Amino acid sequence: MSDPIVEVAQGKLKGKVLKTAKNVEYYTFKGIPYAKPPVGELRFSVPVPPESWVEIKDATKDCNASPQYDVASGFYIGSEDCLVLNVTTPKLPSAGLAKLPVMFYVHGGGFVFGHGTDDSTNGPEYLVEKGVVVVAINYRLGVLGFLTLDCKDAPGNMGLRDQVQALKWVKQNIAKFNGDPDNVTIFGLSAGAASIEYLMLTPIAKGLFHKAIAEGGSSLCHWAQNSKVKQLAYKIAALNDKKVSNDDELLKYLKSLDTKELIMSSMKVLATEEFRGGINFGYVPVIEKRGDWVPLLDQRTYNLLKKGEYTKVPFMSGFATREGLLLLALNSQRLEKVVSEKNFVQYLPFELNNIQEIEIENKLKDIYLKTKNIFDEPDAFGIDYFSDVVILGGVHTATSLIVQNNNYPVYNYEFSYDGKLNHIKKVLGIDRRGACHSDEIGYLLKVSGLPDPGPKDYVVRERMVTLWTNFAKYGNPTPKTDGLITTKWEPATPTKMQCLLITDTLQMKDEVYKNSMELYKELYEKYTPSQ
Repeated sequence: MSDPIVEVAQGKLKGKVLKTAKNVEYYTFKGIPYAKPPVGELRFSVPVPPESWVEIKDATKDCNASPQYDVASGFYIGSEDCLVLNVTTPKLPSAGLAKLPVMFYVHGGGFVFGHGTDDSTNGPEYLVEKGVVVVAINYRLGVLGFLTLDCKDAPGNMGLRDQVQALKWVKQNIAKFNGDPDNVTIFGLSAGAASIEYLMLTPIAKGLFHKAIAEGGSSLCHWAQNSKVKQLAYKIAALNDKKVSNDDELLKYLKSLDTKELIMSSMKVLATEEFRGGINFGYVPVIEKRGDWVPLLDQRTYNLLKKGEYTKVPFMSGFATREGLLLLALNSQRLEKVVSEKNFVQYLPFELNNIQEIEIENKLKDIYLKTKNIFDEPDAFGIDYFSDVVILGGVHTATSLIVQNNNYPVYNYEFSYDGKLNHIKKVLGIDRRGACHSDEIGYLLKVSGLPDPGPKDYVVRERMVTLWTNFAKYGNPTPKTDGLITTKWEPATPTKMQCLLITDTLQMKDEVYKNSMELYKELYEKYTPSQ
C-alpha cells in the first residue's frame, strides 16, 4: 500500500500505514506543526499560527521533545522547534464514511518534563482500535513555557496557550483525517489533567472541545500553580552572575541564552527552592496580571470553579488510591520526616495562623493516625497524607465544585488496580502494593518497557479503554453493560460524590474518603494562598 497523503490548510503531509497487535490497520502522521517554532524573538511569546509549505512534508518520523532536563539520563534533551502534534486515525475520509470522535491528549510531567508525541510512552493504538482519532501534542515546558514577566512578550502560561493553539489547529484540520471537529474530547494525566481543567477555565479555549477527562490532577493542586515564577527567573540571572535591574533587561538576557544553558540553569534554581506540600515544579501556570494582551487566566481558579465560570461539558475526573507513593521517588526525605515526627500541618500548602494551625493539626492527626489503614506498612499514613495533599484534595474539591453547577454529567473514578501495567511504579522502581499516581496510563496507552499483561491486566485494560472511548463517543462511559462493562457508571451529584472503583472488577462507591475530603474542601475554601 502506498503512503497516505493528506492535505491540511498549511500543505500536504505524507504519513504511513501501520497495524496494531490485533492486526487492526491505522494511519499515523507525526510531527505536524501547529504553530511557528517559538525561537528568537518568539521565545516566551504567545504561539503564532504555522506557516505553509509547498513540498509534501514527511510526517513519518519521530519529532522533537520540548527542551527539558531528562531525569532518566541526566542530560538536556529536546529542541525549541517543538510545537508539533501527531494524528493517529483508524480511517481516512471517503464517500459516505462518518466522521470519528477525536481524543486530544495532553501529557503530564509537572509542566517541566514529558514528550506527548513519543509513541513509545504514549502509544495510541488501544484507543484507535475502538474507532477514535487520537491527537497527541508537545507544548513548551519549564521556563520556556511558563515564564511570566507581566508583559506582552512574556505574559505567562505559554505552554497552556500552545495547547489552545493546537486545539485551533484540530478545529481547522482534523476532518482531513476523518475526525469530527465537533466531537473533541480533551484528556490528560497529572499536569496534563491540570491542563485540562485550565482549558475548561480559560475563555480563549471555549468552543474548541466538547468533553473533558482529567486523570489525577487539577488546577487546585499546589504544584500546578505558582505566584513566584518571576522570582525564579531573576534567580537564573543571579546564578549566572548576570546583573539585571528590571524586567526588560531580564527578558533580553533570558532570550539571549542558549537553550540548553537556560534549561539547565532553571533546573538548578528550582532544586534550591523551599516549598510547602509534597512536590514542586516551579515553572508552572500563573494567574496573569492584566495588561495589553488577552489573558489566558486572570482570576483564582477556585473562584472560577465556584462561580461556574468555565466551559461546561461532560466531565470525567479521577485519581489513584495511593497517589502518595510518588513521594518515595520524588521526595522521600519529606515523607520520612512526616512519618517519624507525625506532624502534618507544616507541609500543608495553605495560609494558616497559629491558632488555625493547632486546630487543623489535631484534625489531621485524627484522620491519619487514628484511622485503621488497609496497608500494613509503617509509613502508610504518610503516604495517605501526601496522596491527599498532592493530588486528591485538589482533584476532589475541584470535581465537587464542578458537580454543583455543571449542566452535564460528571463521572468520578478511583483507580485501585495493582497489576503489571502500573506504569509509574514500574518506571520509578516503586516496589509497594497499590496504585500509584498516574499508574492508570498503562491501561489506556501503549507504553514500551512494561511486562506483557496477564489475563486480569488484559481485562482491566480492555475495560478502561472501552470506558474512555465510550465517553469520547457518547458523553457516557457506560451506555450499556455487558460481560466486559459489568457496572453502570453513575454520575456524581451535588449531594452524592459517588465514584466508580476500578480494580479487577468494577463497582460503584458511595463516597470518596468523606472525612478527609471534607477537611480539604474547607482548606481550599478558606485558606488557599492569595495570588
